[in-house]
Amino acid sequence: MKIENTFIKSVLREANPIPHIWQHLCDIWHKHVTEDLKDYYYHGEEEAFLFEDFLLKAYDEFFSKELPRACLNTPSPFQSASHDSCFVVMDGMSIREGILICEALKKEGFTPRMRCSFSAIPSDTQSFREKMKSDVANSSLPAASFTTRIGKFAEINNPKKIMISGKEKCIWSHFPDVMLDKIQVGHTVISDLENMYRTSEQIVFELVRKAHAKKIIILSDHGYIRFESGFSFSLPEASRKKLRETFASSRFTTMNTTDLSELVGDGYITEFSGYYLVKSRYVWPVPGKYSIYLHGGISLMECLTPLIEVEK
Repeated sequence: MKIENTFIKSVLREANPIPHIWQHLCDIWHKHVTEDLKDYYYHGEEEAFLFEDFLLKAYDEFFSKELPRACLNTPSPFQSASHDSCFVVMDGMSIREGILICEALKKEGFTPRMRCSFSAIPSDTQSFREKMKSDVANSSLPAASFTTRIGKFAEINNPKKIMISGKEKCIWSHFPDVMLDKIQVGHTVISDLENMYRTSEQIVFELVRKAHAKKIIILSDHGYIRFESGFSFSLPEASRKKLRETFASSRFTTMNTTDLSELVGDGYITEFSGYYLVKSRYVWPVPGKYSIYLHGGISLMECLTPLIEVEK
């Protein structure tokens, strides 16, 4: 994969390299939007994998400091919520799906704007919800505007029965994540990426149509990495065993559980904000049932998430 000198210089020169890295990822996936879904997911992942491999080797500090710091400290969009907006959180939506949804909205006559947002630390739903509640509590909106500060919000559990009044200020869709969780290694694949995307797109369009708010803000709590061979990084056997014993099928653990300074020194994990976080696309097999799609660590496709604004 060829990385232009102008990109390398901009990343090294700028105090904040994230906008350049985000744009490069967007460009990678945009190149494949005219392909069918299967090819889009495959070819885009090939290039995203090579880009992350290059970045990890050339700029390790990005994964150990820059990206986790941005995830922790960047104000979330909930802090600047307005009265005429509705938030739609698509659980597990990555930049892959964000690019496709933007293109689909354009075809329907909307003018969506997509920008970079961030998962919480670790890159999982629980951490995001905790941060979301804190950010809403610190927003400028009156408490009643978010139904007693996000104490309740509409949830989408069944894409065939989306029941909302249209007055909601925050809607949480358990898709696409619930479909990703069903794709297991060594078991019958009862869902796939193409169907997952189509379901997610259908939910987004129905919510945009039904919501009364002038501005719909579609965002994600975290993205995901792919476990399959060719899309993940290999590990020496000794390190793989240590990671498996410590993390099992997770990609993070609290720092008070064990001393992992050796793995930190080897560059496979980083310590940040009280957690050991697995870096980039390092994964390892575990016995029994486990998912092809993982999150919780520090990688481009987990932590850099899409935020799409649509005005009606």
